[in-house]
Amino acid sequence: MKRKGFLIALIIFATPFLVISLSTFWYYAGFGPKATVNYGKMINPPVDLGRLDLELDFQPLNIDSMERKWMIIHFVDQRCNEDCLEAFYFSKQIKTAIGREQERVQRFYVSSLKTQDNLKMLFQSDLNLKSITAKNIDLIKKQMLQAGLDPFKQPGFLLADPLGNVILSYQGEIDPKKILSDIKKLLRASKVG
Repeated sequence: MKRKGFLIALIIFATPFLVISLSTFWYYAGFGPKATVNYGKMINPPVDLGRLDLELDFQPLNIDSMERKWMIIHFVDQRCNEDCLEAFYFSKQIKTAIGREQERVQRFYVSSLKTQDNLKMLFQSDLNLKSITAKNIDLIKKQMLQAGLDPFKQPGFLLADPLGNVILSYQGEIDPKKILSDIKKLLRASKVG
């Protein structure tokens, strides 16, 4: 009888250690969860917009002098094709769907000076879309490539935090509802912007 009580106590005491040991082994053996909670591709390490030789309103882009907002950024290197236009449309709809927190998000497009005139004419009626001039397209491609990203791939856009770090990429098949969900989660979690 004493031996049976000892065995039960041993099982009760050892069970948590056994469960923790097995679950740790299971996780590190590669059988852990694969899914992430975000829809966009996480950019790691983040790309600092301040290091991309950009201009806003004919001045070097200085994140510290800008309003602290989340930024949806479209990169356009040549012309804006149908996929590109669709991405602009989606970003506009996403910003509107954010609702009362939409003032915490700003939309931008980055393009070279020669492409910018065509885009300004194309988007002149969109007052909530701001233009950023890319002084050096090759530098942008190089910096982004180091982060495993082609910012000019269409359709697509990037999301930057209020400190100017590009953190998420949305390219290829774009699902506006999932992107909206990502942005709402970030706005809820963030005290900045």
